[in-house]
Amino acid sequence: MRFELRVALRYLFSKKKQNAINIVSGVCATGICVASLALVCILSVYNGFQSVVGDLYSSFDPDLRIQPKEGKIYPDTLPQIKEIRNIKGIKAQAPVLTDDVILMNGGKQTSATLCGVDGNYSRIIKEDVVFAGEFNVGKDETPFMVLGVALAAQLNASTHFVEPVTLYTPIHDAKLSVANPEGAFNQMQIFVSGLYSVNQQETDSKFAFIPINVAREMYGYEPHDISHIDIKTEDGADIKKIKREIEQTLSDTEGYTFEVLDKETLHADFYRMLQVEKWVTFLILFFVLMIAIVNIIGSLSMLIIEKKGDIQTLKHLGATNSTIRRIFLLEGWLVTVIGCLAGVVIGLLLCGIQSWFGIIRLSEGADFVVKYYPVDVQIIDIIVIIFSVLAIGLVTAWYPTKYAE
Repeated sequence: MRFELRVALRYLFSKKKQNAINIVSGVCATGICVASLALVCILSVYNGFQSVVGDLYSSFDPDLRIQPKEGKIYPDTLPQIKEIRNIKGIKAQAPVLTDDVILMNGGKQTSATLCGVDGNYSRIIKEDVVFAGEFNVGKDETPFMVLGVALAAQLNASTHFVEPVTLYTPIHDAKLSVANPEGAFNQMQIFVSGLYSVNQQETDSKFAFIPINVAREMYGYEPHDISHIDIKTEDGADIKKIKREIEQTLSDTEGYTFEVLDKETLHADFYRMLQVEKWVTFLILFFVLMIAIVNIIGSLSMLIIEKKGDIQTLKHLGATNSTIRRIFLLEGWLVTVIGCLAGVVIGLLLCGIQSWFGIIRLSEGADFVVKYYPVDVQIIDIIVIIFSVLAIGLVTAWYPTKYAE
């Protein structure tokens, strides 16, 4: 193979009799370079946006969540639930009881998800999600409520204890009476102690937090009923390993089946949508790349015609047909290799410049979480790009070599 490679390199860089061959080869390599560069940059931007939104969710979401596969609630007194506390790597866990609620403040009214939590819940979320006041739900005797900042804006509520927010929760098994519709609801007035914000409209307008025992009383649940358990792991802990240990511990729970969700499965639709968009974009650009690679057939065919005399000379010197085919196969493939590697290297440099200096900014004046396009280069994307381009280049270069005999 060393002989074939040396001849192929000589053919690649030597001046041809027909200038058109050099021009077509140069255009082909340039097209492959530009397409590879675009693939690196665009996929890295998709990864960047996914990382940004993922970081926003991670400020508020637990690392793991244990919830029932069937039914809505389960008791936190199960022996298997207690065993989970002994799993190495778990920093904190907090029981949560969730249900629907109607909130009213003055003339404002909206629906939300009411979350009953205990004092451990403040260890699950990050401190930077607190927008105003403090994340404090108080005690059973003196409860407080924490609202999302968008939800508070809908209710015109604040943390200054001007007036309490009224909660309406449905009474289980109660019949709705047209004459007295409020009789089917429990109601309670609670002052707002804090507001949270994760810069996500869906999350900031959805949740209201109160003490878990107060929530149980309002909904008529039993003292130990919960909807799920949120878990915070220690820094550097192997979350996948902890997840497997939890699933194994809960596998023999009689009468209940559980699922353990991580951050990606908590927002599976969001991450699935991003992945679909990312790889659809990859396919579109890859088709453009294939058009550039197909030019190899033209340039290689022209080169074979020009080198007919060299082919006969090589045969007289003992070269076989397979040797001659390998020479021109390597010649065509080297065009792809040069274009691909040049595009990947330039793309990585551009991603580094964008990451360090933020040259390309998002729309001026718009209220975005980040001011410039985020990039996150992932090695698996680079491997997929290089492997795909080189594989298509090799197949394309093989086609005209059957005439090089």
